[in-house]
Amino acid sequence: MRVRVLGCHGGETPKHRTTCFLIDERITIDAGAVCRSLDLDAQTRIDHMLISHSHMDHVKDLALMADQVIGRRQTPITLHCGPETAETLRSSYFNNYLWPDFTRIPTPDAPVMKIVTHEDNDLTFLIDLDEERAGKGSNGSLLPGQYQVTYVPVTHPVESMAMIIRSATGTILYSSDTGPTKSLWHAANKENNLKGLFVELSFPNHMQALADVAGHFTPQTLKDELDKIEGRDKIPLFVYHLKPSFYDQTKDELMALKLKNMHLVDLSDEFQF
Repeated sequence: MRVRVLGCHGGETPKHRTTCFLIDERITIDAGAVCRSLDLDAQTRIDHMLISHSHMDHVKDLALMADQVIGRRQTPITLHCGPETAETLRSSYFNNYLWPDFTRIPTPDAPVMKIVTHEDNDLTFLIDLDEERAGKGSNGSLLPGQYQVTYVPVTHPVESMAMIIRSATGTILYSSDTGPTKSLWHAANKENNLKGLFVELSFPNHMQALADVAGHFTPQTLKDELDKIEGRDKIPLFVYHLKPSFYDQTKDELMALKLKNMHLVDLSDEFQF
């Protein structure tokens, strides 16, 4: 599994891009920086987008991307969402007021983007990039080009889904936007092949009250949360989502924690798992 960083910050300036990761050129985690980072051909190759929640810094490029790939693809791009996120995208985003409803054009049967809702018993689902192949291998293991995704609800003012993404070569975790949570680390501790933890960090410690209200981590709460992960020091930790306004201070406080096996994500990063 190859993960390319398209955006990794909690805001946008000429030097910062909002959250988006690209998996094996065909799948994105969120959509904060697709259009700023990829040319038209690369945008057109994306088949699935794992949308964690509806806040603008995680969905903003859905609009321009839909407009740019229309007529360039034969099949819709699938947006995988929780139920509240799906409803927000339909009612407040692709609503023919803020932006055309690209989930119904050029026709309802062949739209540019298709929203698939995951809830209850459908929080774990399979993405197979080989459309001619049905299901898993005969022994139940994942084949190259197959990804099993589990959405885990976490703590945020709106519905927010963390993700555990499994492939034939390993498993990664993406925290989404969250404050302190138990369910995500409980799920992580059940995984036996975790190759990387992508975990958000947004505000410096002196803004703890705002972080609590907004559902985000500070360095001090991040440290407490990481203590809930069994064997964390042996699992690479990739920290992202620092707010540009407080980037240097938050970075200094993060580095002061001296976390083992930790990398602060940058826009030029690519990771191979």
